[in-house]
Amino acid sequence: MNYLYLHGFASSPQSTKAKFMQKKFAEVGLTLHVPDLNLTDFSTTTLSDQLTYLDRTYLDNSEPLVVIGSSLGGFLAVQLAAQKTQVQKLVLFAPAFGFSQRISKALGEENVTKWQQDEIREFYHYGMKRNVNLQFQFFTDAQKYSEEKLTRSLPTLIFHGIHDDVVPASLSEEFAKRRSQVTLRLLDDDHALGKDLESIWQDIKLFCDF
Repeated sequence: MNYLYLHGFASSPQSTKAKFMQKKFAEVGLTLHVPDLNLTDFSTTTLSDQLTYLDRTYLDNSEPLVVIGSSLGGFLAVQLAAQKTQVQKLVLFAPAFGFSQRISKALGEENVTKWQQDEIREFYHYGMKRNVNLQFQFFTDAQKYSEEKLTRSLPTLIFHGIHDDVVPASLSEEFAKRRSQVTLRLLDDDHALGKDLESIWQDIKLFCDF
């Protein structure tokens, strides 16, 4: 079994949860792969580019895979599972379901239109700790993807904070309702899910059976 962690939007492999999880996996003698989803240039990347990279790098053999994803990484994990049956389990942290709709709502129609006209827009990049331009093609590409693409059933563990003001926990509740193998843990936390990572880790250990 291989293990893969996908970080969130405008983040990096150096995020708090990524580093914590990689350390915990190492403590039990396992390797957790944490790719940099910014690829060669964050400003020009798209979800399609990221999925192609992940497919080429981690799914070019028949080795089964557990994918852990945070926020946009969780949304990407679902897309990967929809495309590849090698993905046998999912662990999702506040998955960014309805991703393109979340962007539209957060920016507002006027700002989305301006982004389209200008072709680029600045976003704060938490990994780089500065504002970085992102091309509008990122948004148009993201509109092609939905969590509804995952039609097969597979064991899935979701953690979502009830105080999440970035991605409402209700989206994970709806996703879980329609899928028999989904376990949803609603936590007294926000989008970062940083209050009690140790308890989250214990649940992951049980779910992954190691």
